[in-house]
Amino acid sequence: MKENTINALKHISYNGIAPEVLTDCGPLPERDLYEQASKVFNRKFQFRPTAIVFCTLTEHVQQIMELADKLNFKIRVRSGGHDHEGESSGTNTVVIDLSKMVSVSVEKQGAQNIARIQPGIVFQELIPQLTAQGVCIPHGTCGSVGIAGYTMGGGWGPWTRIHGMCCESLIGATIVLGNGSIKQLKEGDELLWALRGGGGMSYGIVTEFVFKAFNMPQNTIKFQVDWNSSPAYEVLKLWETLIAPYNNVALIGTNLKIVAIPRPKDGNFRETVHPCTFYGYYAGKQSELKADMHKWFAELPPSSITIPDDSADATQMKAFDTWDRISAKQILLRMTNRNNLAVNLSELNNSTPLQLQVIPPDIDAPAPYKITSKLVKHGEWGDAGRENLLHTLESDLISLDAIKAGVQCYVTLGAISGSYYQNYKDPGFPKGSAFPYKKRPFTIQYQAWWDVPATTYTESDAADNVNNYSNRAQDWIEECRSFNFPQTSGSFISFKDNAVPTSNYFMESYNKLKTIKEDFSKDPQNRLSTRKTII
Repeated sequence: MKENTINALKHISYNGIAPEVLTDCGPLPERDLYEQASKVFNRKFQFRPTAIVFCTLTEHVQQIMELADKLNFKIRVRSGGHDHEGESSGTNTVVIDLSKMVSVSVEKQGAQNIARIQPGIVFQELIPQLTAQGVCIPHGTCGSVGIAGYTMGGGWGPWTRIHGMCCESLIGATIVLGNGSIKQLKEGDELLWALRGGGGMSYGIVTEFVFKAFNMPQNTIKFQVDWNSSPAYEVLKLWETLIAPYNNVALIGTNLKIVAIPRPKDGNFRETVHPCTFYGYYAGKQSELKADMHKWFAELPPSSITIPDDSADATQMKAFDTWDRISAKQILLRMTNRNNLAVNLSELNNSTPLQLQVIPPDIDAPAPYKITSKLVKHGEWGDAGRENLLHTLESDLISLDAIKAGVQCYVTLGAISGSYYQNYKDPGFPKGSAFPYKKRPFTIQYQAWWDVPATTYTESDAADNVNNYSNRAQDWIEECRSFNFPQTSGSFISFKDNAVPTSNYFMESYNKLKTIKEDFSKDPQNRLSTRKTII
């Protein structure tokens, strides 16, 4: 069976162009490449695919789907490879790898900018190509994430407040269906509605996305603000005020990180200090940002502010890493230096930008981790919601020893509320999108990362990359998932956690998405399926 599958895959060709096929049973150079290519971003998982096929043409994908039906093998689809549950790969599967499909083109159609983007490109390669032409799409914050899963999962990022989720900008696609047929999707197609936030892989394999692109603002600035000695409750309240729908239209995107800490002996959620970091993306000049900061932080001065130099290229988001990861060293440094003085806001008038981060951010490298998510209900947050959130961030499962060993536990809040969704008018199905959280103020993403040095492992658990610290970190994620949090509901599929029921991710869109899958994907054997696809 395996031999027949591999032999058939190695005979795939279209117009004389064949995809690269890697297996663990070929010559030594191929096996070495296979070992590297079989790794997934979340090192918590490791799989042994039957083969990894690096497609460069839509017809390559088409032929694999036809072979899957004929030879009855399972498939997985990988673009950027950031699936949090490792579902872009699998043991005894054929991985359709789209990472070599990276073409980008931009054209004018009347007053509209149209961007055609293949699924394998990642943001650190995509954004410079778009911004060089003066346009962009609502991209993400992590440079190594691919466009495909990001878009189909919804696509939260630094443009969400003014341009919505990335899926809202999707206006067409080329898709290979379950039987290998190729379909061009356009506005009004139910499959296109499903691709707009209905999750990846379920409905077919997309080989090109078509987006409406927006013109870049003249100036964009990414900034970072840290509080190390202020109550997290007050920082959270301030951030919520800043992201209210009609507030601060120049603040086009933001998230807030709050570090989880060991449970204090005398806990008062309104007074407890957690290291907090406010990341923002601002459309305007540095002088305008500094003037706004004087107003924003007058009553809660931060510990540090980082603003790039005016001479930097402000049209490209280059330093993505700090939006998505925070190092254990940073956490420890900030927790053990809580009495540092707040920055004097008058310093913002100086021509020299503030660069006060002692330790540079981690590289966005693969690591073992676990995440889960919730979304805040519209109009139901308030003091009770804030206290519940901070309750989950103080736990006996977290220790300073674990942080010293490289374990990082924190929450990231991603702003959804802003002018785009405040003014959103539902055009009616099948226009619009399957993304169900248009009226939610922000996402809550709990994260636990660990990369514990090998010297702390016992011999028995080293092979599984699990020890006491990482086990407790995962227990903390489970504790947060199950916490009674009535001010929240639902989960965000881009923050995938297999313990969350699938219906929880898609809410009121769930039944319609199942029907679209059954009616239009041409996949009677349900080969386009993983644990968290729609069926």
